[in-house]
Amino acid sequence: MDNKSSLCENCGKPLVGRSDMRFCNDGCRNTYNRVKKKAEQVAVHENLPEIFRIIKRNYELINIPGLPHENDQFIFYEDISGLLAQGFNPKFFTSIFIDENGKTWRSIFDVGFHLEEKFMEIGWFPKQAESNVKI
Repeated sequence: MDNKSSLCENCGKPLVGRSDMRFCNDGCRNTYNRVKKKAEQVAVHENLPEIFRIIKRNYELINIPGLPHENDQFIFYEDISGLLAQGFNPKFFTSIFIDENGKTWRSIFDVGFHLEEKFMEIGWFPKQAESNVKI
């Protein structure tokens, strides 16, 4: 590369110095890399704060006092209309799994729920809150 015909990749000024120069100074190099990194980042969805708020509210509603923190013990809701009226939104959860009986559970961290029309089962599943769970 001929440094006499080389231009700064950021501002376009002619480069003077080493033949492998890409930028005229540290400021141009930093600006170029900052802009490049920002362009490569995936845009955060505008609803992300609202989604986190819904998941937090869901967790508060189903992690009720008295929830058995033992395997194979569940709380049953025969009518979830009251839970829905308080703001529970079953579309938002942190993970999903199928138990040994073929029942699909959605969990919000360590508390899982199985929903069938107006009936809901709630149970404690500590492994669902582990960050190293293999899929």
